[in-house]
This record gives sequence, C-alpha cells and structure tokens, in this order.
Amino acid sequence: MIDAPPPQTDAVARYLLLIDISGYTRFLGGVEATHGDDFRAGLPAGYRALGELLQRVVDGLSPDFELVKVEGDAVFGTATGEMLDGRGTAVIGHLGDVYRKFLERRDVLAATASDDKCTACFAIAQLDLKAVIHRGIAVRQAMGGVADLVGPAVNVAHRLLKNTVRDRIGYRPYVLMTQPAALELGLPEAGLAHRETYPDVGSIDVRILDLAEVAGIVPTSWPPPPAGSEAWPELRISG
Repeated sequence: MIDAPPPQTDAVARYLLLIDISGYTRFLGGVEATHGDDFRAGLPAGYRALGELLQRVVDGLSPDFELVKVEGDAVFGTATGEMLDGRGTAVIGHLGDVYRKFLERRDVLAATASDDKCTACFAIAQLDLKAVIHRGIAVRQAMGGVADLVGPAVNVAHRLLKNTVRDRIGYRPYVLMTQPAALELGLPEAGLAHRETYPDVGSIDVRILDLAEVAGIVPTSWPPPPAGSEAWPELRISG
C-alpha cells in the first residue's frame, strides 16, 4: 500500500477578511415564519435573494482578496501580507466599492424579490454589512481535498464578528480593523480607537471605520464620547 502524500501547507503573514451580512438570521427567521419548512412549491424568494447578495460579496473580493470559504452569513477571504502591506487606502476603498455594489443589488431585490406569500422579502432592505480585517500568521492546510486557513490569527478574526461596536456607534455598517492590520496597511490612526476583550484571546485593539462613509454614501457624524473618556479621533483615511 502506497502512503498518500501529505497535505500541502504554508504558514505566512496574511490579511484575514470577514464580510458579514447583518440581519441575516432575523431575515431568515421571517422567511421561515411565512413559509415553514415545506418547499415543495419551490424555494422561497428570500433564500434566492440572500444567495444573490452573498454571491455579490464573493465576486467583490478580487483582485485584492481570494475566497477561503462562505460561512453561512459571512464571506471569508484572504491575501498575503506582501500583497497588501502599505496599500491601506486602496484596500479600504475596495471595501467601499463592495459595499456600494451590495447596496445596489439589495435595494433592487427589496423591490422585486417576492413569491406567492413571502412578505419577509421586503425586509431585505434592512440587511447590511460589517467587515473585519486582521493580519497575522495563518496556516493554509488541505483537509479532505479542501484548503482552509487555521491558526490563532484566524480565531481572532472570527471572534471579532461578535463585538460591542454598535453599542458605541449605533446601527450602521462598519469596518473593524485590528491594530496589526492598521499598522501594516499604513492606516494606524484611521477611524475610531476601540478595544474588544474576550475570555480566550484577550484584549484586541482595533480601529472602527464607517463603511458607508468609506463608500462615499453618507458623511459620518460620530456620537459624542462617554463622560470621562478621552475624545474620540475624527474618522480619516490616509495612506
């Protein structure tokens, strides 16, 4: 018996990008409440609409990022450090373009996606995006014929999807950029300074950028800082 060759691996500094559709779970709950689990008449329009929106995000990854996988309501992409280091203005601009295209398709679907009884489809207009960018060593490993990324940096990026950002800035689209990513992209002072803390990965310093402002859709007006805190910096993107 010939042993199978070992899986190919690499371990390099990578940018890890997660783009998550906010409101996804609530939206699907509305579709299920309307349709139940009997799809004999066909797939509800809400599922098709979500598929289109996820595909729009996937298509928007290139050329800066490549797809790792789709994780339910989130798209996981990556790029090597050497590809993006020092290109922060272009990378953030790219995310703004992804957001604009997402909104364009979302608004069309909100007006047109329907079936014989689905009223949840009109709630598509409440779907939005949030993004996390982290930089660290990640191991690409082939398992079961499928390549994936693993390692502590990958864990950190995924932890950051659950955060307190909207407690601070309200319900708006945003990019959450860790300090390692901000430094190497050349954007160490962009956005708002913020910190998240988790039992397993500890405290993580991040910068918050308003994704709508980045996309040139609306100007940003940050809420005032809490009493006793230091003044929050103005949102700015500089190369």
